[in-house]
Amino acid sequence: MRINRYLTHAVVLGIAVAMSSYAAIDRHFPTTLSARLGPVNAEAVVVGDGGQYGDVSLGRYSTVIKPVSIPTSAPVNRQPFMYTVAAGEDLTVIATRFHVTVAEIRWSNTNLMSTDSVATGNQIVVPPVHGIVVTTKSTDTIDSIASKYQVDGQTIIDYNRLRSTQLAAGTTLVIPGGVGGAFPPPPPLYQILRGGSPSGYQYKVVGCCLGPYVNNKFPVGWCTYYVATKRNVTWNGDAGYWYANAAAQGYAVGPTPKVGAIMVTWESWAGHVSYVEAVNPDGSWLVSEMNWVAFNVIDERTIKPGQLGQKLVGFIY
Repeated sequence: MRINRYLTHAVVLGIAVAMSSYAAIDRHFPTTLSARLGPVNAEAVVVGDGGQYGDVSLGRYSTVIKPVSIPTSAPVNRQPFMYTVAAGEDLTVIATRFHVTVAEIRWSNTNLMSTDSVATGNQIVVPPVHGIVVTTKSTDTIDSIASKYQVDGQTIIDYNRLRSTQLAAGTTLVIPGGVGGAFPPPPPLYQILRGGSPSGYQYKVVGCCLGPYVNNKFPVGWCTYYVATKRNVTWNGDAGYWYANAAAQGYAVGPTPKVGAIMVTWESWAGHVSYVEAVNPDGSWLVSEMNWVAFNVIDERTIKPGQLGQKLVGFIY
């Protein structure tokens, strides 16, 4: 007896086993396929001379003559991973190594939301692609996560290969292309330096005033923004690097305070900058600054010679 309507499931399985690079083959082949391959016997074995369908060539008894090409590129890694910070590394080095951004690493680690500082031996989560790693809460849904991180919900489902839109609490998800919110400002510097009290410095909060360069490129509320309103700052970078960056552009720098100079210190993990308002006869100097007493607050502080110790980097003239 000859069967010439459809290839049976047995033939389909035989083809799928012989050609590992075919991910799936539907059992309902059209009659054009069986007609071109020739008749099959009751055991569903091709007894003719074989044939060809698309890019598949079959000989007698369903022998595969022309298998499809096998992919040679490595599969995309979809899993976030833990990384242990090595000596001398910071988030910039780590982000560059794994082709993501510092912000994406910080968004993926709740303990890095208020700081970008890491220490040797710290373990951090690194996203496998540009995006964010999140751990779901009981109230999370695909739609709420998609809205929060500004992506399409189907992207989350597809990338994580989710079989259901119902999320269990504690599920780790990669949000490709996700964008988190703005990072909170660091605590006021006196809290870092003096355990919550600005004692040791003569200071006062002032109600004004910004300088004329209010449209500068630094974020509002930070020390760099304030000083860049007082001086036309042509360099970039965190406050602690201003001294070197200004010197590289040819600005005069030195260890002595002068009126109109920018004071650069390492009073925080990102450094700090202030504007020298006056130099007193006793050698102390008065600076105005922002984000020392509190974020987006301007204060004036008097600093005595030697009071900053090694935290004083120098002055930009």
